[in-house]
Amino acid sequence: MARRPASRPVVYGHWQLFLVERRLLEVSAPQLAVLQAALSGAAARFSARGEHVRYLRSIFLTRQGRLISLFAAEDTGAVRAVNEAALIPFTSIEPAVDLPGPSQP
Repeated sequence: MARRPASRPVVYGHWQLFLVERRLLEVSAPQLAVLQAALSGAAARFSARGEHVRYLRSIFLTRQGRLISLFAAEDTGAVRAVNEAALIPFTSIEPAVDLPGPSQP
């Protein structure tokens, strides 16, 4: 079975992946659900206006108090705009490379 080279980014059409990091100390499960809804809603509003950005998912690292959110977009600017519209402070936005596991295409 052929595999993609690890250095080649997985793209969604002309989009690429971006990680957005947040530091959230003492956040509850209900608060995380509200944050996720805010990110999802902001991305949906921008997408409905024709912006090429999509919120994919988030992972919360409980011990470190870090929320890592994954977006697909054409550029960093679209990801920044969605995250600013969600009104949830973030520490960084970085381009990312998807490294699928051995059983994933």
